[in-house]
Amino acid sequence: MRHYRFLGIGLLGIILVSGCAGKGERIDLNVPVPSGAGEKAVAMSSPTVSIQPFEDHRTDRSHLGIRHHLWGGESHFSLSSGTLSEATAEAFADYLKGKGWNATVAKGNRTTGADMTITGTLIDVGVDAESGIGQTALHAKSRMAVEVQNQADGSQVRETLTSTGTSQVFWFDPEDAQELLNELYNKNFEKFVADTKIEGTILKLR
Repeated sequence: MRHYRFLGIGLLGIILVSGCAGKGERIDLNVPVPSGAGEKAVAMSSPTVSIQPFEDHRTDRSHLGIRHHLWGGESHFSLSSGTLSEATAEAFADYLKGKGWNATVAKGNRTTGADMTITGTLIDVGVDAESGIGQTALHAKSRMAVEVQNQADGSQVRETLTSTGTSQVFWFDPEDAQELLNELYNKNFEKFVADTKIEGTILKLR
């Protein structure tokens, strides 16, 4: 079992459902709701943060990537349930809670009266795998725009978060794609926290 460097939280998970997929076969991916393991206790005085499901503006929203097989053909990575928009919001909330933030995901895009509301746009997210003799090369990308609306003074904070990564393995396993894509999500969320600060109930750029 691999050990990931994600501060004890669960981000996007990729699970192969049907063993070795053949030419043209779809590889089902599962994006579970984060477990919240390792969350820090949230102080009652912490500002409340409501995260809306991200808008999906990817050029191709039909899948999350492609695996090119050694002997020809390809398989598409796709979500087995839910949407990438919802999964990203859940992962972001889980990450922030792990940092001690009082963050929740808004249901149904409704206003919750939180101190600040986070909305986001998925610009380019995915992972591809190219299988060759004795190796599989993986390439992943995660580009998203985040906007924070402060309720106290009406101010806004905007930031675009971008990460790319590559990996090479001898035998391909879906956990390899999971690890790489999760690492990029983790880097984006980490940058957001590093670039911002909370003063009272207002979030600002450092």
